[in-house]
Amino acid sequence: MKYVLIDDERMAVEHLKVLLLKTGKIKEQDLVSFTNPMDAIHYIEKEKPQVVFADIEMPMVSGITLASRVRSSCPGIEVVFVTAHKQYAVEAFEQYALDYLLKPLMLERVKKTVERIEERLKEKSVVSPMDSPKILIKLMGDAGTFKDGMMLDYKWRSGKIRELFVFLLHHRHRFVSKYEIFEALIPEEDPEKSSATLNMILYRLRNKLQQHDLPIVIKFQDDAYKLVYSDEVQVDVDLWEQHLKTTPIITESNLSTCLNYMALAEGPYLKNLDYPWLADQHEIYREKYLERLRKIGDFYFNHRYYEDALEIYRKVYKEEPLHEWLNIRLLEIMGLLRNERGRMHLFEEMKETYEALGVPLPSAVLDFYNKQS
Repeated sequence: MKYVLIDDERMAVEHLKVLLLKTGKIKEQDLVSFTNPMDAIHYIEKEKPQVVFADIEMPMVSGITLASRVRSSCPGIEVVFVTAHKQYAVEAFEQYALDYLLKPLMLERVKKTVERIEERLKEKSVVSPMDSPKILIKLMGDAGTFKDGMMLDYKWRSGKIRELFVFLLHHRHRFVSKYEIFEALIPEEDPEKSSATLNMILYRLRNKLQQHDLPIVIKFQDDAYKLVYSDEVQVDVDLWEQHLKTTPIITESNLSTCLNYMALAEGPYLKNLDYPWLADQHEIYREKYLERLRKIGDFYFNHRYYEDALEIYRKVYKEEPLHEWLNIRLLEIMGLLRNERGRMHLFEEMKETYEALGVPLPSAVLDFYNKQS
């Protein structure tokens, strides 16, 4: 674990270093100090430390500005501001700093800060079900099975074997009657022939699972089938759903985790698989993904990380270009970034999109654009 100490005064940064070591909870080799904030920024962006102590008043760049910048490359980084002026404390907490220290620094106060750091890092270190599963089955984006980080090549002999595997994965939390499978996978055959076909597909699917030494079995009960697997196996959709349930609100402390789950869930549900029985499911998971993107964009916007907000909102806009509020928000961000050329280009892009779809540009969007000009 690395702690970065930044103060333009060498004596100040050395004093903080001594106090941190005196707490008895931080080792000297874990401390990296800088008197040049730009050098510190480059180090932070490259090495991704967990904690930064930054003086607020520095000539080249303020601690507030520095914190805003490094959070773009290290969203989960913890920041402790150091200042000689108490009035800066409010601004520090507006930046979602973990804590602030007033000069002259006192050992007891530094100890409390270190305790806060330990508590926060302990919260983050709680093992999530997403942490390096032995076997991960991906259903979002390009479907596949990963064993010890390597994607398995099933070499399916027929599309129906793969489709049955996907069908059972899709319904993994319940038994599926064989008649439901007939209707979804082999609707054109009579029941007797369908049973023979299904038995052959099941036989080959079981062989595939055994060939790859996967702890997955197909259980049969009361003319119904269900995939049963050990705790070694995790499905990305289940991890995603659990994350949404346990982390409904995005905060500074959980942002990094949220972004990791977004990477896990990126892409449509069972992308490139157009099975008829999947039709409505594509849209359900698409909406959940876009809603999460919107919340992350809102977090960035509300905390004035406008470039990050723009990047996230752009992803939503690509999928849903006709949302009036999103059109206005994008134009607003362009204005806040003082990117006039980008704002004009974006507005023209919006007009062309609405026109191509045969929909009039909302008057609220036009009015907002004109007021900005």
